[in-house]
Amino acid sequence: MKKYDVVAVGDANIDLMFRVPSLPKYDSKVVGKKINECVGGTVANSACVLGQLGTKTLSLSSVGDDHYGQMILNDFKRFRVDTRFVDVIPRLSPNLAIIFLDHCGEKALVFSPSEETQTNRDNYTQAIKESKVLYTMPGNIEKFKFMSGICKMHNTKIAVDIEPHIADTKEKLETILTASDIVIFNLEGFLTCTGLELTVYALRQLVEQYQLDVIVVTCGAEGAIAVTKDSHEKHDGFCVDVVDTTGAGDTFNASFLHALLEEKTLKETLAFACASAAISIGYLGARNSILTKNKVEEFINDYK
Repeated sequence: MKKYDVVAVGDANIDLMFRVPSLPKYDSKVVGKKINECVGGTVANSACVLGQLGTKTLSLSSVGDDHYGQMILNDFKRFRVDTRFVDVIPRLSPNLAIIFLDHCGEKALVFSPSEETQTNRDNYTQAIKESKVLYTMPGNIEKFKFMSGICKMHNTKIAVDIEPHIADTKEKLETILTASDIVIFNLEGFLTCTGLELTVYALRQLVEQYQLDVIVVTCGAEGAIAVTKDSHEKHDGFCVDVVDTTGAGDTFNASFLHALLEEKTLKETLAFACASAAISIGYLGARNSILTKNKVEEFINDYK
């Protein structure tokens, strides 16, 4: 019997957010205003959304022993994410993201990663063993291979988020897809990493070739498409006022996993994830929307 629904593997960020009149371009200078300092991070954001939605979620990550590390731990606890496998490492600097938001809510981001920490093999084995699904952005391919081996031994599904920098070689993409069960690309990641056109046929070929449960491509304001071996669904997204798009993809991914775990249909799952992302962009910051299952379902019903 698995204790957790999802183990989210990935360190949190500290996000410094600036409002600017326009996003900086090459060799340009803009004057902005700092509007927020908060906890973020792609996988960590998704973990917090999962916790909000009531999914039993565990973070497998590292933090420093400074005030930023405490901020990260406090935020996990605020969203009901279990931190028993979060390593507190003395003098570890956090991942740092500087986010620029223009007047339309669109963003540009500069990311400064923390130094790589040594894998605590006992923690990884126990956390994965106790979870139904491992969710990660597999930037470190050797660590991903290690985790996928544990998942195979303990019947834990693997869900991955793939952006362009994640699978920058054919070999990395092959390794990731071969080990995974649930694959979520953003549009740029899909086009760049696979070199394919975005069609149902192309997605189904990947599903069958790599024996995936489902493959999803998110298309920003244009919605998302999901394909399994036997079905496919396209959702056009929801038209809403934009405050901040930061974390919309993370919210989508978490909500998609949540709905899958609740055994919703593919159509319901895609609609639920798109609705969650639409709600999230009405708030400043990746974790400031108040998501509940009822709120998302009401949003879908009211939109009809």
